[in-house]
Amino acid sequence: MKISYRIFLGFVVILAAGFISLISWIMSDVNVQPKKSMEEPMVDIAHILAAYLEQEIRDNKIVTEPLRRVLDNVGKRRFMARIYELEKEEVSMGVYVTNKQGTVIFDSNNGQWEGEDFSDRHDVLRTMRGEYGARTTRLDPGDPLSSVAYVGAPVMVNGEIFGVCTVSKPWKSINTFIDTTRRNILVAGLLGFAAALGLSFFISRWITLPIRRLTNYAETVKEGERPLFPDLGKGEIKELGESFEKMRESLEGKKYIEKYVQTLTHQLKGPLSAIKGAAELLQEDLAEQDRKKFITNIDIESNRLQRIVERMLELASLEHRRELQNVETIDLSQMVKDIVEEMSVILEKKEIILSLKVGEGFCLKGERFLVFQAVFNLLQNAVDFTPNGGFISVEIKEHFRRLFLIIRDSGAGIPDYAVDKVFDKFYSLQRPETGKKSSGLGLSLVKEVAELHKGEITLKKNKPNGTVAMLRLPMGVFK
Repeated sequence: MKISYRIFLGFVVILAAGFISLISWIMSDVNVQPKKSMEEPMVDIAHILAAYLEQEIRDNKIVTEPLRRVLDNVGKRRFMARIYELEKEEVSMGVYVTNKQGTVIFDSNNGQWEGEDFSDRHDVLRTMRGEYGARTTRLDPGDPLSSVAYVGAPVMVNGEIFGVCTVSKPWKSINTFIDTTRRNILVAGLLGFAAALGLSFFISRWITLPIRRLTNYAETVKEGERPLFPDLGKGEIKELGESFEKMRESLEGKKYIEKYVQTLTHQLKGPLSAIKGAAELLQEDLAEQDRKKFITNIDIESNRLQRIVERMLELASLEHRRELQNVETIDLSQMVKDIVEEMSVILEKKEIILSLKVGEGFCLKGERFLVFQAVFNLLQNAVDFTPNGGFISVEIKEHFRRLFLIIRDSGAGIPDYAVDKVFDKFYSLQRPETGKKSSGLGLSLVKEVAELHKGEITLKKNKPNGTVAMLRLPMGVFK
């Protein structure tokens, strides 16, 4: 499992535990707080009614008829009061009164409890003891929504408790508020949890961004490319990346040296053997004509050795470059015209017809020397493989902020077996005119220049014959 997913799952577990605990605690508190708020005014009402009854004591008895008439009228009242999401149409509070013995002498609910003994009910029992008397009782034991709260207040006569006035209120009236609040809390909790999950995913991706960049960099290096070292920020990941880069450079340098020593040794064997053989023969008594021939061979092979070494040095310097230097604006149209002018002599000698469609002002950002070398090598290849009296066309196009240099020749074309090898170092095909091979480093250099400029070079067969070379270069500098 990816580390970003592990971090994200860790956040999910922590957030889930935290949100579940928090919402559970809030939900349990929501069940209690509204009931507390309702109980407090019930105490006030119970004491107000008890004080009223204290004014209605006759012959050591609590006279409840005035209270009955008032509460009967209250029970008949119909109204519409919208209290937030609750629509209230009638008074839902009940009242009953007990005497000293705990017997109900008045009940506002059609007198159904009158005559019953409530002396053991907590609201009556504790109030008669001079304590705070309150209780909650379910009318239906199996239905928690049928709970009713009771609060008692003493009816006092000359400092003596003469009876109890109890006010009742069903919880159902506030369950609407509780349910709405619970629903709102649950929705808010889920939205908050979703937002926290999104933020956690973003944070996990942000934390692992340097690791992903380093991984992508390693994958690109594995494919044989030479990307720029990524920005890894600060901290341990950056230190790890720098250590990785140093290790890569060390291993690559060792491999590079081994590879180049092998290839260079192989390529130098031929010219050195030819020079050594010619030198040995020159020590013998030879005719003047043969002597000149061997001296000419030594000169040719020496020049070949020099070209190989020079190209190797150029290629080596490019392969260790990570970015462009001395960047400037290059007029590719004019550059092609200048190169064609330099080659005019050989073009005339081979009677090659050259078609130029390079326009004016096709410009790009890059290193002038490198781009010049790449274009020169491509045109030189086209001239070398085009027979006398042949045809070469050079065209420049622009597409999506990229310049396309297209060179077509009328030569024999690239053999099928060589299509995948033409950019390999030291791989070269015989020139039709001389039958000899070049150093095999020209196209490798073109490829390095193209990649350093974030471009691309391709060679393919032209129809019906010849070769098409296409050099794609961005018009801006890409980092």
